[in-house]
Amino acid sequence: MDDTLLNLLNKSVKYLENKGVPKARFVVEKIMSEILVLDRISLYSNFERIVSNEEKELLKQKLLSYNENKKEEIVLDTVRDYYEKTKLYLDKKGISESNIITNIIFSNLLNTDLSLLFTKYSTILDEEKKSKLREILKKFVDKKIPIQYIFNEQVFYGYSFYVDKNVLIPRIDTEVVVEKSLELIDKINNPKVLDMGTGSGAIALTIGLENPSSKILAVDISENALKVAKKNSEILKVSNVKFLHSDLFLNVTYRDFDLIVSNPPYISKDEVGVMGEDVLLHEPENALFADLGGLYFYYEISKNALNYLKDGGYLLFEIGYMQGKKVKEILESFNYQDVCIGKDLTGNDRFVYGKKKG
Repeated sequence: MDDTLLNLLNKSVKYLENKGVPKARFVVEKIMSEILVLDRISLYSNFERIVSNEEKELLKQKLLSYNENKKEEIVLDTVRDYYEKTKLYLDKKGISESNIITNIIFSNLLNTDLSLLFTKYSTILDEEKKSKLREILKKFVDKKIPIQYIFNEQVFYGYSFYVDKNVLIPRIDTEVVVEKSLELIDKINNPKVLDMGTGSGAIALTIGLENPSSKILAVDISENALKVAKKNSEILKVSNVKFLHSDLFLNVTYRDFDLIVSNPPYISKDEVGVMGEDVLLHEPENALFADLGGLYFYYEISKNALNYLKDGGYLLFEIGYMQGKKVKEILESFNYQDVCIGKDLTGNDRFVYGKKKG
């Protein structure tokens, strides 16, 4: 449609270019920003907006009256300019952690390590990268796609993991589960570990990297999730983790594990209303929700894990921050010993573990 913002913007740029106006796109962006009361980046995230007749007439007048000899000096757009505008735009959109998100966007946009991003601030952002920035912001702000899915990357425990819509994005909260896992197997020679519901492989692969003598079986019901986990195994060059397609323990034959660890789906469907739209729209539902008020998999895994743990072996769960007491009671109901609740770095209950009698 000819009256869309993007079409009129491009036509206006062409008009000024034909008049010999340098940096025509910058000039048009400034004019349209004033008329539409939008910042320049927002012009592109609203590219399908229909421009009213009044707005078109005002744009026409400003373009016709544009006097090159009287125009203000135009400064080229540096990375720092666009960095600051992007952060401001995210702030206006109510995006939490806008500074972190902006850093991630620009480190990927410029293919630069986060710690070295400041060295690029004086660089001029070319049109190709501006266009890519607009696409990123449209996906992130308008389509609510998590930034980790846009760049197919999430850093977990210091390692870079590939992620896509087939797996839950590893959270920093889960790192304490890995730390507890490593602590529980630290004194065991060649410990055998089962990661139930591995997803991206973040827990299993991190344990494998941090404890090279361990032997780990990573299980998931989703074949697509296992493809992602295997890809991460190749990227990180992990050789002590094997993968198995299985509905919980159905295809697991080994029955002498030192540790079974699981970050199962644990969100009650009653909690949908308090969850972020980006999570609900894009992260896999079967990795989020569980029946029985979010406790279903804690019952199932606790009951069956007794047949797969060696005597004295541990079962360790990640939990929702309000589930500690209930999950502790579940483990105790199946006669696990020394059941404890552990906290994450924010002081919330984050994991429960217990030991098989023997």
